[in-house]
Amino acid sequence: MRNHIKLFIAGILAIAFSLVFFFNSFQLPKEAVKLPRILVGLIILLSIGIMIEGYLRERIDTKTTKAADENNEEDEENKLGPINYKRAIIFTIMIAAYIFLLEPVGYFIVTPVYIISTYLFLKATKVKNMIIISVAFTAFVYFVFVVFLKLPIPMGILQ
Repeated sequence: MRNHIKLFIAGILAIAFSLVFFFNSFQLPKEAVKLPRILVGLIILLSIGIMIEGYLRERIDTKTTKAADENNEEDEENKLGPINYKRAIIFTIMIAAYIFLLEPVGYFIVTPVYIISTYLFLKATKVKNMIIISVAFTAFVYFVFVVFLKLPIPMGILQ
């Protein structure tokens, strides 16, 4: 599948998920509606940007490589290699486990564990950075949502 088609599909899916979250935001208390809707709007704008970027890149590529044959196009598309479905499924299971454990265990326990385990699984950075990022992100969410916005966060076993 050509790159611009992939970007277009990704943009459409992101907009669809954003609209689901937007319509779900009507169930939130009045005080809690503003931030999710702002984030949904940003995601939709970024998704449109992805689709426009894919379209513009395709136009530039077709102008510069009018005489490119199919073999060269296939080579360009396969530079990233095949999708590792096993890793994708494991990553999806990790996300589902995070969502499932969020209420019973609590946000402030599950989130740092999830962030660190995800970084370990993806082999994204050093362990020291993983710990710093997970603690800093969890603290940031605490101050924004609990202290500043006074919104409840699932406390789980910490209640």
